[in-house]
Order: sequence, then C-alpha cells, then structure tokens
Amino acid sequence: MQGTTKDKLSDLQHIITRMPLDVFCVTALPEFGVRWRELAKAVRNARLPMQPASVARVLCKHISKALTADELDDIVARLRLKLVATQARTWHVIRLSEKLVDEPVTISMSAIPGRIAQVLRKNKRSMRPEIQSVFLGDLMYLSIQLVSDQKEGSTLYVATPLGEPVALVSSVNAVGLLKAAVEGLGYKTFENANLYGRDIKSLLRINNRSWNANAEHLAAVPEYAPAPVITENGIDYTNKTYDENYVDNILGPDPPVITDLNIETTKYFFDRSRLNKTIKLAVNLKTEDLAKTLKSWVAKGAIAPTSDLIQIFHQIKSNKINYSRPESDED
Repeated sequence: MQGTTKDKLSDLQHIITRMPLDVFCVTALPEFGVRWRELAKAVRNARLPMQPASVARVLCKHISKALTADELDDIVARLRLKLVATQARTWHVIRLSEKLVDEPVTISMSAIPGRIAQVLRKNKRSMRPEIQSVFLGDLMYLSIQLVSDQKEGSTLYVATPLGEPVALVSSVNAVGLLKAAVEGLGYKTFENANLYGRDIKSLLRINNRSWNANAEHLAAVPEYAPAPVITENGIDYTNKTYDENYVDNILGPDPPVITDLNIETTKYFFDRSRLNKTIKLAVNLKTEDLAKTLKSWVAKGAIAPTSDLIQIFHQIKSNKINYSRPESDED
C-alpha cells in the first residue's frame, strides 16, 4: 500500500512540475484546499526557487500525510486530465447525430460519465472502465480508459461544449472508446469532420460559425479594387497597404488558428494551346499559424491577395480539401 501511495505522489509531483505556475494556481491548487500565499511562503522557507518543480515538491510533502490513498488517486486522475486540457495537443472534430436523450445541461454534467461506463461494461466485461471528468471554461473534458489487473488500455480524451452536437477527441482510431463516448454524450452516431488542430476554440469556430464573435467578414469575399491608400507616411500608390488591408478584411480580426492544410485540385495546363488537359495538384501546408503565414506571403508578394489559398481559408471547414474554381475563373 505504501509503495502504491509513493508511486501516486511521484505521479502527482510529475504532473504539477509540467504545469506553468499560472495554470497551476487556476486549475490545480483548488483541489488541495491550500492558499497560494501559504504555499509560496513554504517554498521560500525551503529556500527553493519559485518554479513548478519546487511547488510540486513542497506540496507533495505537505499532502502525503493529509490525504488518503483513494483521495490521492482521484486527485491524480483529475489533474492528469486538467494537464491534458491545458497543454497543446492535436484534437479531432467529430459531429454528433441522432440524439438519444434530451436533458438539461445540469443533468448531463453528472450523467455522462455513468452512461459511458455502462456502455463499456456491457461491451468489455473483462476490463473495467476508468472515467474522469473536469470542467474548464465552457468545455467538459473526459478521460476514458479500460483497465484490468494485468494491463491498461490506451486513454481517449474528449472535450465537448455540453448541449451542442460536436465533440473533440484525441484519436479517431479508438473505435470502441469513441462509440461509448458518443453514446454517453447522448447520441447514436458520429461523423469524422476531417478537421483537426491544437486550438480548440478555433476548431469550434470553423465547425460552427456561430462561435465567431466577429462574423461580418464571413458573409462574402469583398471585390478586389486596388486604390491609393493614405498612410502615416503619405499616400501608398504601390497597392501594398491596400492588399494587406484587403486580406485582413477577408481573414477577419481574429482568424482561427490552423497549422495543417492539405489541398487537392485539378487545373488546366497553363498554355492550353500546347496541352489541353487538366493536371492533378496536391499542396500540403504545415505552419504554426496558417493565417499569419498567408498574410506574410501577401506582404512579401509571394502570392496575390486574390490567391486561391486566401479563398480556401475563408471557406475552410476541414484540413483536407478538394478545391475547384468556379468555371468562370478557369478561363
């Protein structure tokens, strides 16, 4: 028993060490009923630097005698899930359909973990489900895992805005866990949206435009009509300022963060008098922030402000796109 408790304390210390102090104060510290002022004083008295590793060391020493093994186990599981929720990772969007239950959000909050466990017990009788849930902001986060005395299965992480037919999952390949999660959320089926990324709010905004606070730019692409622009240094006749403003207007004041974009399209050979055939093209873009990259390319003259890439980003609903220009633009 002591060995198990020691292992859990080691896990807890490792989790807290990986949390930035500001995240720790908001998401983890309330779990222990300790005030930051008292904890910071204990760290200073121990003559340790004020960093996550020091905080983890002092806190674990304090709670080792104050918590039971079961309480420690629950806290470790919740903090591991909070660490997943606050760290950058790839999330995949799934769209939920065929609603099975109609209940208030307040009931769903407590009922969802039990429903998931019930489905898993029915399908996997040789293993027991371990499910944790936490709330951060507008989202409910879940960790779902099957374990036995001999082995532990992989963990599926789920994030969802309760009451909406959408969820974000850490994997779309864990079919059994995924189906149980969907049923637990109160739906029968789901569809892979082929939309993934690291910024949850951006993914939700792309999936459903009602999540956009500033949606005016989404209505239609404005006409491109370059003209001189008055700047702080005079009048810009080069169209550079106009082009940058034009792209900003299309992408919006706070464009969603996308890191990957895969485009497949067909185009006619540039000189149809030589070769009157279409050519299949594939473009794979990988960047820290696609919107910033496109703006940079326009500013440097690498692409035109009317480039297909700008139009694609404006209409984006997935990381994998089959793009075709309107017929009038092919000529």
